[in-house]
Amino acid sequence: MEVLIDKIIEKVSDKKLNRIKYKVKRLKTISGNIHAVIADVKDENSEILVALSVLEDKNKYRIL
Repeated sequence: MEVLIDKIIEKVSDKKLNRIKYKVKRLKTISGNIHAVIADVKDENSEILVALSVLEDKNKYRIL
């Protein structure tokens, strides 16, 4: 597992217009599972909590 904190990731989609870039802010443990708190690069105030396994899935997100 590589370190993801402060890296920019991009949501993968078929349309190039809908590719949203996120920044990984911090990691959080919930019930023994590691989750990542990500925020839109354009809007740092809105945060999304996703499982780390989702970020590692190359079909959903890619690390820039």
